[in-house]
Amino acid sequence: MEINPAIDIIKGKCVRLVRGKFGSEKIYSSDPLKIAQTFQRAGLKRLHLIDLEGAEKGKIKNWETIKKIAQNTHLLIEFGGGIRSEGDIKKLLDIGINKVILGSLVLREPEKFKKFLRKFKGRIIVGVDVKRGGIYYHGWQKKSKKGLNSFLKDLADLKVKTIICTDIERDGALKGPNLSLYKKLLKKFPNFEIVAAGGIKSEQDLKKLSKIGLSGAVIGKAIYERKISLKELKSMEPKKIIPCLDCKFVGGKWKVVKGIKFDNLKLTGDPLKLAKKYSEEGADELVILDISASQENRKPFFNLVKGVSKIIKIPLIAGGGISTLSDIEKLLKAGAAKISLNTSIVKNPEFLSQAVKKFGSSKIIAAIDTKKRGNFWMVCILGGTKETKLNAIKWAKKVEEKGAGGLLPTSKDKDGAKNGYDIELLKKLKENVSIPIIASGGAGKKEHFFEAFKKGGADAALAASLFHFKELTIKDLKKYLKNKKILVRC
Repeated sequence: MEINPAIDIIKGKCVRLVRGKFGSEKIYSSDPLKIAQTFQRAGLKRLHLIDLEGAEKGKIKNWETIKKIAQNTHLLIEFGGGIRSEGDIKKLLDIGINKVILGSLVLREPEKFKKFLRKFKGRIIVGVDVKRGGIYYHGWQKKSKKGLNSFLKDLADLKVKTIICTDIERDGALKGPNLSLYKKLLKKFPNFEIVAAGGIKSEQDLKKLSKIGLSGAVIGKAIYERKISLKELKSMEPKKIIPCLDCKFVGGKWKVVKGIKFDNLKLTGDPLKLAKKYSEEGADELVILDISASQENRKPFFNLVKGVSKIIKIPLIAGGGISTLSDIEKLLKAGAAKISLNTSIVKNPEFLSQAVKKFGSSKIIAAIDTKKRGNFWMVCILGGTKETKLNAIKWAKKVEEKGAGGLLPTSKDKDGAKNGYDIELLKKLKENVSIPIIASGGAGKKEHFFEAFKKGGADAALAASLFHFKELTIKDLKKYLKNKKILVRC
């Protein structure tokens, strides 16, 4: 279950209301950015950010605070409160907001909502705010004539993926979540990813919500009143399993290839077919890399990314041959959720800063290909073919300072050898950076994933040939990890 710590803003301050009543606010900090950075240092990956004034007034009021948080953290931020136009959404996404939450607009302007749903595919969450079976909007001040079931059926027909359902009477009251409400919704609308909000007061509450099948939870007052610790919240974050498609243009077609230590490449399949297969099997994300673009000094594979993004239902990370902000923009428009940068940022570290500033930390991952030399790991570029003099650990610290939202370290020594991830490298990186780490290079059996999570401290684990050659399925791997008490999304 995904954990979403909450920051609610009034006049640039972090506050909490009780049952949504304006005038009941309690100020917890005059600097919401510091709160967000505290969440980030604790290892949390997401943030539920609400402009309460915007929700009440029908217009976003705290732009400066929102921008500060988005551009000075690498958190995946979902934002709501006062969004009324296409321009609002574009501006929010441009400053680094990951997804937008629409509530009042969905009820009041359904045609406009349908347009936004089409235009901003995958970036829209619907807020469903409930009190005694009725739906409320406009900062929870007005009741809709639309019934809850009828409203949710309309959303289901429009193929809305995620809803945040808040029980208004429990919000800020610390009386526990409305489990019976969520059970009913899950039974009646099984295709929704439902995020619970309102009343959550303990780790036990979170476990109950996870057990009944909710995909996420928003926690606010329980954090500020120290009812639940950030360490406890971090322990509830699921680990991710990520297949990787290393692609090469062969005989006029894109093919997935795999080698050993970045060499002796063999064809392993069609990228579109494999991408669809892994999405359906329960992968959490998918990485697709053009492994020779940087070597051959050519542009990224925009059309392939577009084709893959259309047939999968999970976030796509794309990399290879990316050297300009325009490349990143085109890949994001093609359907990539995140961009992986390696050679270009080693050659020009300021390119990383520019990318983070324009697109936000949450969309930029620093890939680091490494080669062990004595007691150090050196950075490799150009698809692993050229070794630099950069110390990988020092470079990881530098890319974090420049705003990268995650690390994708691949051990060239381990790649394709199937004798396990470089746990020593993972541990060293974990000691030196706080951004999420995707372990890569060396998976040969399910036990290696367990080691990467338990010993290496990785947040996600990537594998290729193990999945391509059907030596292990994602379903069986997640079942094994779950039995080993590793939290994964099943």
